[in-house]
Amino acid sequence: MLSRSRSGYTLIELLLVLVLLSGAGFVLLVKLPVQQNERNLALASTQLVQEIRDTRQAALSERTWYEVKFFYAEGFYRITREGKPLKDIYLPKGVIMENAPADFRFYASGSPNIGGTINLKADKLKRNVIMMPVTARVREEIVN
Repeated sequence: MLSRSRSGYTLIELLLVLVLLSGAGFVLLVKLPVQQNERNLALASTQLVQEIRDTRQAALSERTWYEVKFFYAEGFYRITREGKPLKDIYLPKGVIMENAPADFRFYASGSPNIGGTINLKADKLKRNVIMMPVTARVREEIVN
């Protein structure tokens, strides 16, 4: 007797693999853009907090005044030293800035001219960057 050895996959096995792959692909297509917006928003708020802190520290160490100016429509903010632009920081794609003060000025003592809240938004996600007047304490707040 001859023994037949069959190798390969059955049609059911192939269909099952295709269904699993298409399901995983669908989940990625739905979740990936949301996660990207979440990451961009987290990056933008963390970077803004750090830039404000760095600007205050520079004013203290160099004994001069610095400013953080906000440009809502253009989607960026600018760091200046004694009114001269040092750098522009653009928000990541999909992140917009709302309700920010006109600018934060740090004097040589490290104290700010004002405090305020900057609202960052990406789709339905929101984060606030809050700077306290007088102390210049800066923190992030996740808004649900």
